[in-house]
Order: sequence, then structure tokens, then C-alpha cells
Amino acid sequence: MKLLAITNRYYFISITVFFVLAGIVLFYSIKYQLTEELNEQLKTEQVNVTRIIEKSDSLNMTFLLNDNMSFRQAGPEISFKPVLFDTLKFDNVEKENIPYRIIRFPAKSRYQNYVITIQSSKIENEDIILSIFLSLIIVFALFSIMLYLSNYYFSKKLWSPFLKTIATIKSVNIHDSEAQFAIDKTNVQEFYELNSSLQQMIDRIKRDYRRMKDFSENASHELQTPLSIIRSKLESLLQSPDLKAREAQLIDQALESTVRLSRINQTLLLLTKIENGQFVQKQDVSFYEVFEKYLEAYREMIIDKKLKIKVEREGDFSFAIHPALADVLVSNILNNAIKHNIDNGWLTIKIHPEGLDIRNSGLPPEYPPEQLFNRFAKGTHSAEHLGLGLALIKEIAQSYDFEVQYNYHKNMHIFIINAFVKAI
Repeated sequence: MKLLAITNRYYFISITVFFVLAGIVLFYSIKYQLTEELNEQLKTEQVNVTRIIEKSDSLNMTFLLNDNMSFRQAGPEISFKPVLFDTLKFDNVEKENIPYRIIRFPAKSRYQNYVITIQSSKIENEDIILSIFLSLIIVFALFSIMLYLSNYYFSKKLWSPFLKTIATIKSVNIHDSEAQFAIDKTNVQEFYELNSSLQQMIDRIKRDYRRMKDFSENASHELQTPLSIIRSKLESLLQSPDLKAREAQLIDQALESTVRLSRINQTLLLLTKIENGQFVQKQDVSFYEVFEKYLEAYREMIIDKKLKIKVEREGDFSFAIHPALADVLVSNILNNAIKHNIDNGWLTIKIHPEGLDIRNSGLPPEYPPEQLFNRFAKGTHSAEHLGLGLALIKEIAQSYDFEVQYNYHKNMHIFIINAFVKAI
């Protein structure tokens, strides 16, 4: 979720909580004020009725009766404080219960004591409260919409330099030495400091990347030249007619180590180029065709080990990838499956539109599955191997967001590549 959306959400929640609390306080405050006003009216009527009764010479007080007042005679010892309370009474006209506020108090005339009851309908007060409450809801809704829109507009305007900075960072390509990285200037101090720091950091990253790239290429080139010379000299020595058996054995071992060192140098350079994203060119590559090419290239190895090869095609796995990396991926998968297989073993290649499934017979791995993709991970029975094949596969897979899985189950190596992994 975007920062602006989160900000607006919390802002809206805080406004809602504030208005709800304010509405509750205002509701009870208005209700209390209206009830107090009604109490004052009833007390005023109490005073007036009490005065009339005290000054009356009549024995009959029916002249006081009306819809909101009633009385009953009481004994000579009647005495209590006025009581205010609420009640509900059924209205025959409205066919519903109507709330009333009632005051009950004693009154004395010259001839008789009375208990007077005066009532006043609260329906008008409730109508007032309801009207105010509905008005508050409308005001709250309009005010919330206005605040939300204004906050969204001003927040978006305020955060626009930050969003531009993010867009600029996404467009940065450290592999392009000619590309210039420029961030727009802003008057916001925090954004200005952020942009300045990012500018310095990216310049430093590009500078360090160029140095590392130059060093890797130069080191590889400078190493390859003397290795080629050493290899050539050793091969010439092996052709010497006066060479003794022991000397030939030592030279042969030195030549083998030189070839191995040259392969390590080339493979590490390839890994570095993949990590640095130097294989930019892409085109749709049919992995079925690539597998066919390398199965033919490894035919002699397959025959030597007497392997049974089975290719299952459930559609073609075609993907936009650098052709050279597709070759490296397939050749390393097949090379690994053949060299780590057993004599008279088998190899099954399943190709489907979502990826690859390669299974082969073989001895159990000497490393846990999660460590096999580390560089120079190899078993004792594979001492002649570099231990970089699976590391290359891992780097290529990460470059193109492939999902790579390996497992060993019931004397079977299982290697799976899924190119279209659904995000969770």
C-alpha cells in the first residue's frame, strides 16, 4: 500500500474517532441542557400552582385540572420534597408511547392537602436532539469528504518530490556509464537532504561498480594470458623425446591444474558478468531446441555411461533470455545430470510451458540440498569438477526471476525450474 493511502487512512480514522467522540459529548450535553430547561419550566409551574392553591378559598380544585396536570387529596401529615422523573405514556392518537418529564410535589390549601402531578412531553426535545444529530451527521460527512480530498491533494503535492525521486532511482542503470542521474530540486529541507544523500550514494555506487567491472575484466584478461603461455609451454614439454616417465607425469599434472585454473577464471568472470547484469540483450529462446542441441553435444558422454535418455514435451518452454545464458543454463544442467549419474542409469527431461523438470539416477549428494548452489560445493567423488555449475544456474535463475528447486528422493536427483511463479 502506498504511503499516501496509508496517511489518508490514518487521517480519516482519526477524524472519524474525533467526530464520534465529539458527537457523543455534544449529544449528551444538549440532552442535559434541554432536560434542565424542562425541569426549570416544571419548577416554575410548581411555584405558580402552589401559590394558587395556598391563596384559594375554594374546596374544589378542579379548576386546576388540564391535560398536563392532575392532583389527589392527601392526609394532613403529607410532606415530601418535589420529585422529578421520566416516564412513558401511551398516546391513543399517535398509537405509541410518548416520553414525559414529571414533577410531583405536595401543596396545602386552607382546607386540604394535595399531591400535585405536572407533566410535560419530551417529544419536542427528542425531535430537537434528533434534528441536531442528523445535522451533525451531514456536517461530519461533508466535512470529512472535504478534509479527505484537501488532505489527499496537499499530501500528493507535498510528496511529489519524493515520488519523483523514487521514479528517478528506478530508472538508474549503473551499467550505463553515460547515463546521468539528476534529481529535481525541492524546497522541502528533508527531501533536499534525502536527494543529496541519494545523489552521493548513487555516484559512489556507479564509481565502485566501474572499478570492480574494470578490475574483474582486467584481472581475467591478465590471468588468461600467462595461463595460456604456461599451458602452451607445458604441452611443448610433453612432446620432448627425452622426457622421462616421472617428469611426464609431473608435467601432465601441472598442465591439468593449469587448464583447471583457466576454467575457474573464465567461470568466475562469467558469474561476475551475470551478477552485474551485463547480459542485457534478450530474445525468445526455445529451451526444447537448446536441450536438443546439447543432448547431441553430450552424446559421447551419454554413450560412455550407457544412460537411458527420455524427453517428455508437454509444450515448449519459451522465454525472453540472453541466448548465451540459455546455453550456459542448459549445458550446466545436462552436464551436472550426466556427470553425477551412475553407469547404466537414466535421465528424464520434462519440458512444459511453465518450466523444466529434470530427474536422473545417481548417488546421494554429500551436501544438504540448500548448500549445493554455493560456489565450489562438490563431493569427494567429483574432485575434477569446479563446483561452480549450480552456482551459475542459481545466478542465471535469480537474474530472470526463475524459481529453482533441488531435491534428492529415493535414489533420484530432482531439479525443477519454474519461470512463472505466482506472487503471494
